[in-house]
Amino acid sequence: MAGGKETPRQKMIGIMYLVLMAMLALNVSNTVLDAFKTVRDGLEKSNDNMNDRLKFIMTLFQNYYNNAPKKAEVNFNKAKEAKKIGDGLVEEIEKLKKELITMTDGLDDLGDLKKRDDLGISHKELVEKKKADVLQKKIEDAALKLGKLVGQTPKAIGLELSWPKINPSTKGKQTWADYNFGEGKPLTSTITLLSKFQNDVKNAEAYVINKLYQETTGGGVVDSYKAVAVAKSSYILAGQTYEADVFLTASSSSIPITASVNGSSLPSENGVATYKSGGTKEGVYKWTGTVSFKDPTSGEIKSFTTDPIEYQVARPSAVVSPDKMNVFYMGVNNPVSVSAPGIAKEKLKVSVSGGSISGSNGNYVVKVSSGTEATVTVSAEIEPGKSQVLGATKFRIKKVPNPIATFAGKASGQISSASARGTNLLEAELKDFDFDLKFRVIKFNLFITRPRQDPLFYQSNDGNFSGSIKQNIASLNPGDVINFQSIVVAGEDGTTRTLESPVSISIGR
Repeated sequence: MAGGKETPRQKMIGIMYLVLMAMLALNVSNTVLDAFKTVRDGLEKSNDNMNDRLKFIMTLFQNYYNNAPKKAEVNFNKAKEAKKIGDGLVEEIEKLKKELITMTDGLDDLGDLKKRDDLGISHKELVEKKKADVLQKKIEDAALKLGKLVGQTPKAIGLELSWPKINPSTKGKQTWADYNFGEGKPLTSTITLLSKFQNDVKNAEAYVINKLYQETTGGGVVDSYKAVAVAKSSYILAGQTYEADVFLTASSSSIPITASVNGSSLPSENGVATYKSGGTKEGVYKWTGTVSFKDPTSGEIKSFTTDPIEYQVARPSAVVSPDKMNVFYMGVNNPVSVSAPGIAKEKLKVSVSGGSISGSNGNYVVKVSSGTEATVTVSAEIEPGKSQVLGATKFRIKKVPNPIATFAGKASGQISSASARGTNLLEAELKDFDFDLKFRVIKFNLFITRPRQDPLFYQSNDGNFSGSIKQNIASLNPGDVINFQSIVVAGEDGTTRTLESPVSISIGR
């Protein structure tokens, strides 16, 4: 197959295959046969990596479609069709490989073909029985269908079959089947070649899907996700059940919104508005919020109203106020202020279950290392020799949230080519988190996509940019896209974690 989309890795594999075939013509040695397995293993690893890239881009496409179905529907359906065509053909080739392997007693303990030097099976099964002709037709049909999805030729998407039509030895006509699976071709070369065809198909499939995605999005609508918990009530009596809805929200920093509560406008920033109300008077209060925005796909003004929300302002009898938030985080010092009206701070006794506490005179530090909940209990000596519990407050115990990985200060969106070229480090930091806790990146996978080229894949096992990564980043141009995935970070809290969110950056001018 030929096309203008070959990566350096693909070109290298193709050259190695041709060299091995030339060596076969001279001598079918074990060294040459071993080399075929090495090439085949590389192809299969490349196919696995391509499957990961396809899964990633289809997830991005699905998310975009969910948020802008009218804009994305046509191309998203084409992408699903491309995946169906490509995956179906790869499966057909895999069945043919397994059939040949089964006919020749399978694999040995090292995973190589037991009859790798069989010189007759390929010609008999593929040429004489016309199975290669059937495969040729399926590849050509798939190439036409994939190319049609993006208005390009099979050659343009890298899936055009080409071979010498004249046999240089006999000067007679030569078919595709004879050229690839003719007499004297050992089984190992046939299985390797079929793996190469699978790789060509996956690359063409990825090219088509990536082009459809880029044509559709040019970026994204939703660029921020947040987990939100909304409780039915923030105040309950003993014996009642605390209930809250926990869900994922999405927002866009590029779409301006207007928000109001009970008719009064609220300031907003990056697609988020904040409502504040002073609790100066005891009682029960209710409010309803409304958010309006202009739909970027239809141009319509859309408004959404919250359910009525209720909160209660009450006079405290004992107060436990976390300095950061109503959560204790594992592995860090959680400062807590404690007071009780009418009682001197030095008279208070503060204890915690599910952790340890230190400090005095109303200022304390709580440390937790495990569990899901801790209770801070406040008691006081209300008269000589008599102690009374004033109150107890429960805190959720949580792990420090995952940091956000950034490249040139961004986790997504677009940066200039100059900014990209001047960046040689993938960083991780906690956004909007009150504790000063540092994280460092220790591992990642990197995909670099250039227009009309196959994505480049790199892996870092120490979090640093290798020479190859630096070289490619230094040559980034407008239109290129970089994606960091499978990012692993280590924190000062002693944890190592894999980040769920990738870093996806497009390069601008």
